[in-house]
Amino acid sequence: MLFIPHLKTATVIKLNAAMLTLLLLILFLLAAPVTAASNYVYISDTLRVGVRKEPQSGLPPIGVVLTGMRLKVLERRDGFMKIETDKGVIGWIKDIYVTEHPPSIIQLKALKKKYQQLEKELATRKDTAAMLEKANMALNDQLDELKSERQQWVRERAELLASQYQESSPVALIILVLLLLVASFVGGIFWYKLRVMKRLGGLRV
Repeated sequence: MLFIPHLKTATVIKLNAAMLTLLLLILFLLAAPVTAASNYVYISDTLRVGVRKEPQSGLPPIGVVLTGMRLKVLERRDGFMKIETDKGVIGWIKDIYVTEHPPSIIQLKALKKKYQQLEKELATRKDTAAMLEKANMALNDQLDELKSERQQWVRERAELLASQYQESSPVALIILVLLLLVASFVGGIFWYKLRVMKRLGGLRV
């Protein structure tokens, strides 16, 4: 009994009763979710459990459930639970042989499956990376070829322009000389006309 100084005995009893009720309520609330947390349970590691028609250990089993099997919970009663297997077998087993979490063998299988899946994804990504690397190398080769072709085109264009200049330079020189001769001849005629006009007193010839 809790002892609280300066309080009467009746008051202490009432407080103890209230605290006990509160404690029981808290325990009930904590235990309730555990009971109804899952509608499925699993047989614990390395077990073969007999399934019986009624929640009694002395009855002959109507079936057997093994480690890792997932069982649907239909009812709970006095340390037994009524279950249904994936194949439709319905009966009673002791609840001490089950767990609400998948046993180690199930977790190991799940981990192996996940590991295999990750290996496949890694292999796929490696293949993808290899393909991208190959494509990148091919693009680099094409870029080098284009650069080489451009340099060749620039050289050929420069050579063509140089050859055109060399072929056309004598012709241009001849034309330039002829133009100079014509201009000189026309200028000479104009100059001669001016001198004649001066001699004739401004009369045009």
